Amino acid sequence: MLARIDGSDLAYAKIGAPEPGVAGHLGIARVGTWADRRVVAFAGRAHLYAGYTPRDVTYLVRLAAATGARTIVLTNAAGGLNASFAAGDVMIASDHLNLTGQSPIALDDADPFVNMRDAYDPRIRAIAHSTSLASGSLHEGVYAGVRGPHYETPAESEMLRRLGADAVGMSTVLETIAARRLGLQVLGLSLITNVIASDRDVSHAEVLAASLDGSERIAHVIEHTLWKMNASA
Repeated sequence: MLARIDGSDLAYAKIGAPEPGVAGHLGIARVGTWADRRVVAFAGRAHLYAGYTPRDVTYLVRLAAATGARTIVLTNAAGGLNASFAAGDVMIASDHLNLTGQSPIALDDADPFVNMRDAYDPRIRAIAHSTSLASGSLHEGVYAGVRGPHYETPAESEMLRRLGADAVGMSTVLETIAARRLGLQVLGLSLITNVIASDRDVSHAEVLAASLDGSERIAHVIEHTLWKMNASA
């Protein structure tokens, strides 16, 4: 994805961001231009399961807002809970379930009571949905955010399905809450790296391989959305 952005790189240490500390997260910010738009792309994030606080996890969102960003695209690798999903598909988040037990907003904030209706911007979702993928399918659904780092038991996966989740992962929900608190429009994109079933195991290595294989699909959806947003501006 970074290869599509014409710009220069900054290590997270240079911008005061917490180090991701997990394989597959580079810890690099690229500042440049993509699809005629000025962008900052963050390659990697901090996670609750690594011992970081909700404020740490949402540092990059707050930094983006402070530098003038109005829209943020949050991507993640996720396990598919919806039976119609296949590994390699892309899901546009229509809503989420925050099951981390955490929030990035403190009661001493100026306005801690953030309206989360349409947390994932409907207009931008519609633009993203008009993308055609060369391989894999494009879906829309509910993302369940859990703390991790363990994967779900079969019973937990069934519970999440019954709660209405279509995919599950260990990020994004706190960042979305922080983004909405700061007035940013949010587009959430999940790459379905594996379909969760009770009769097979999943490993981090498998998730990384699937993420690498599907990264161009995610990049294609983002690029299409950026071009369409330019055209409608």
